[in-house]
Amino acid sequence: IEMREAQTLDDLHEAIIYGAFGWDDPHMYSFFDNIPYSEAPGMEYSLSTEADPISGKRPNPTSTTLKELNLREGQRFLFLFDFGDDQQFGIEVGGFGRSRNKGRYPLIVGEKGRAPKQYY
Repeated sequence: IEMREAQTLDDLHEAIIYGAFGWDDPHMYSFFDNIPYSEAPGMEYSLSTEADPISGKRPNPTSTTLKELNLREGQRFLFLFDFGDDQQFGIEVGGFGRSRNKGRYPLIVGEKGRAPKQYY
């Protein structure tokens, strides 16, 4: 998936769930720094209405841009979708560069295998 730095984690969520996998049922989701349900401060970006019990804040994926995350090439992080079914997806930053296309982003630039079904 190719994205622009001004796009948000929510844009990445939509590119994965609706664009790449073709799923259609919305659920809560979070991004973590490789440890699901981590309680480390600043490690979770969750689509949740509840504030963090310690800090009173919750980093929000709908307003957090990729640029703000200071990602590095090769960095890995975790996307967790649907807390009931606990769908976990590993994400690896492939690289950085100029946009090659003036079209709409995010772009699905490649596929490997078949997308899993949303419900079994």
